[in-house]
Amino acid sequence: MIIMDNVVFVVWFGVIFKNIYSIYSAMSTWSRYIIPLVILLVAFVSVPIHAQAPQYFTCYGFPPSNMSHVIVWLQLNNVTTPNGLLYLLDQMYYNPSSPYFHMFITPQQFASWYSPPNYVFTYIENLATQYGLIVNYTFPMLIEATGNVSAADNFLTALQSAPANISQWILAGECIPIGYFYVNSKLPQYKPTIVKEPLPSGITPQYLLQHAVRINGKPAYVPLTALTPYIPSLQHIGFDNNYAIVRRPLMPAQQEWGYVAAPWFPFGLEWMYDELPLIYSGHYGQGYTIAIVDAFGDFNFALASQYVYQSIACNDLATFDAIFSLPPPSSCQVIYPTGVPILTPYNLGTAVGWAWETALDIEYAHTMAPGANILLVISPTAGDDLFVDVEYVVANHLANFISLSWGAYEDWFYLPPPSYNLLYAYDEIFMQAAAEGIGVFAGSGDWGAFDVFIIPFEPSTFYPASDPWVTGVGGTELYVQFINGITQRMETAWNWNPYRIWGSGGGYSFAFNEMPGQALVGMPYELQYVYEPTLGIWFSTVGHRGVPDIAADADPFTGVLIVLNGVLQPYLIGGTSLATPLSAGMAATVQSAVPAFTIGDLAPNLYLVYHYMPSETYVSITNVTGLETSSFFTGIPGAMFPTLGGDNGLYWAVPGMWNPVTGLGQINVYGLAQALNSLANK
Repeated sequence: MIIMDNVVFVVWFGVIFKNIYSIYSAMSTWSRYIIPLVILLVAFVSVPIHAQAPQYFTCYGFPPSNMSHVIVWLQLNNVTTPNGLLYLLDQMYYNPSSPYFHMFITPQQFASWYSPPNYVFTYIENLATQYGLIVNYTFPMLIEATGNVSAADNFLTALQSAPANISQWILAGECIPIGYFYVNSKLPQYKPTIVKEPLPSGITPQYLLQHAVRINGKPAYVPLTALTPYIPSLQHIGFDNNYAIVRRPLMPAQQEWGYVAAPWFPFGLEWMYDELPLIYSGHYGQGYTIAIVDAFGDFNFALASQYVYQSIACNDLATFDAIFSLPPPSSCQVIYPTGVPILTPYNLGTAVGWAWETALDIEYAHTMAPGANILLVISPTAGDDLFVDVEYVVANHLANFISLSWGAYEDWFYLPPPSYNLLYAYDEIFMQAAAEGIGVFAGSGDWGAFDVFIIPFEPSTFYPASDPWVTGVGGTELYVQFINGITQRMETAWNWNPYRIWGSGGGYSFAFNEMPGQALVGMPYELQYVYEPTLGIWFSTVGHRGVPDIAADADPFTGVLIVLNGVLQPYLIGGTSLATPLSAGMAATVQSAVPAFTIGDLAPNLYLVYHYMPSETYVSITNVTGLETSSFFTGIPGAMFPTLGGDNGLYWAVPGMWNPVTGLGQINVYGLAQALNSLANK
């Protein structure tokens, strides 16, 4: 099994593989059967060890006077020891008989039990001050400071000469320049997972509202048959050496029912995910907070053209509520833990893209939890300030749930220069969130099973959806039709489409092992080996964390409308950027219905329900495509809706079990509340 924690091995094996392949091509047929076995034996018996040396990334090449942030990432203490952090998390989430089951700790307890020794913080803070940096935050796993690029780089250079008793606690050090469209030439820039399709000429958002199917007088969705042609993928072709995956998908609803698109309105999504019984009984997220962490935020475009920043996120949410007759949130607040964004000619285009993301996130988290508090946490860069902002929320326990509709492909962290230590640093934040009972949701990506930003495409999961203490959220396409009082609900995977290069992200993590819950349910490995052309290796998926855990509507053709800069925009919006806030909002509404049972990280709960309560896990597949319409107002049993087939270009969505396209399925809000009540009682 290759756990790609040793980039030297990865690069070495890539070179060897290419040389062997040239020899292999000239060999006899008989030899071609033997040599691959030898190659695989060498590859899969080797088990590299996670590198201990710190990794450093300076701002070399940026103007010395430019302001920057410096982050030093630290290893937590007492994580793998007996009765350490991982043991505690296992008891909290996976052992229903443990006295620690769903008994969470405070930020103060976490810092006291798991922070590195005090002398480590003292040394690093004093060194930062010596080089003219101002320390902003000290958290259990990181220290962030501010200063110009020159000071930051000099500090990082000096830190590399720290004594062994200091360096052994350091995972990485990095400089993040402020005001540039890219964060650091050597580090990944996090991408929002949003997809938008323009409405065709002559069709406006107002037209869609006027022609909506209405339920109890409220607009629910619009089945359209006259939009611009949608070419469904008739054949899903794998890339490079993954030839075994040529497939024909299930018949999609577009073909079966003649729909080209069916965008949803807020009431329709509450209806389709069986939320109305809870809302009508007074449970709609009240008393709980959803934190949405994004870069740049939703800002005034007119002022931004003059490089003046003004947030209008809560104003846009108020306009959205007025259009769709939603109640206002209990509160809407915007905070900037790592600084207010500075708009420049270098980053304005990137910032505008994030504005679309932000508007989508807050409007649809609010849709599914109309009574919850909305806390928008804005980073000034699309780099690791995002993770510092997440830690700020966790360390101050500002939210019950966190929605992250962005990420980076795991393979990026293994390409030279290697930065994979950062993955382990980020993971510490999410371990803290889980230990405090904070549930984090992250989108699994919009490009199928592949990293499509390198050529040739290669399979890769999307981080932080691949983190074992985050609930990874994949994508579906959601259709419905009525026949004689029966609702036919068809939710399939957001299928891979090689024409548009999109689909639900999913697969198996390079960096993280299979979660205990996934082992509990016997998670299948649909392909045991996949070829990684850029890294030059065959990757063994067995024993690795499967992604995603759940899914929700993401196909832009079954997407939504958003308000941005005060206007209902003429686009259909989708992506796992939609699925993620929908799921976070659903979790908040479920939490308000089971106040005595703190959900925390949702995914482990679902794996326990699947394992211990199989009769309560799914809405019956027979029923899900033929439900009495009235049942959506009284409640449908089953914690999840099964995904009714589909694929992401490499893997299949299998109904009624976990799969690396849509995970376990989609949340059934009413049914999940009932199942968690049962789990709590057990």
